[in-house]
Amino acid sequence: MKNKWMIVLAGAGAAVLLFFGGMFAVNTVFAAEQKAAMESGMSGTQLHALTGMEAKKAYKKEVYGDIGCTVVLPDGYVPSEDKKGMYLSERNPLDSSNIYYTASENVDGEALDQMLGTDEYKKRMEEKLKETYGQNAAVDRFQHTKTEVSGCPAHKVELSCKAGETKMEQLIYIIIADKVYTITYSQSADDERMEEFRKSAETIRLVFA
Repeated sequence: MKNKWMIVLAGAGAAVLLFFGGMFAVNTVFAAEQKAAMESGMSGTQLHALTGMEAKKAYKKEVYGDIGCTVVLPDGYVPSEDKKGMYLSERNPLDSSNIYYTASENVDGEALDQMLGTDEYKKRMEEKLKETYGQNAAVDRFQHTKTEVSGCPAHKVELSCKAGETKMEQLIYIIIADKVYTITYSQSADDERMEEFRKSAETIRLVFA
């Protein structure tokens, strides 16, 4: 039950973007390689989300010139066999934490910025959780901070959710460039991976043409 809850929670933020931004499907290629992050000294899986040529042609607007995003994951995370862009702890199901990475096109960045500055994003996430786990599911802590990643506007969201006696925590980075990149770190309260997640988030960088 906890693992299913974690996967739904990880996807809730992306579902909000789908609902609010009116995204179309993109040809996104995910690749992973073992690489050390020079600046942080961390080692782990470095992810790349690069948009395919057809999606590039469909989306003409060029503001930042980004072609992808990279982030170095903590050691011990492997690709999910069931959900593209999701990485699970190799100790799963004992460790239910996961990391979910998406690159999206045709999202209204200004509207998204306004939504994150209000209670609307929290409300949408809570609605998504209630659809799956009933009226007892709730977001009980929500903190939003505006920031920058590689010179592009970004949002950092920290929240905790609960359903019955189960409590989960998330750290979400949303980077708004020509595309919108979302990196969602999720854990059960007893997984104790948040410090590693914060260090991983420090390695998030955009790739420019």
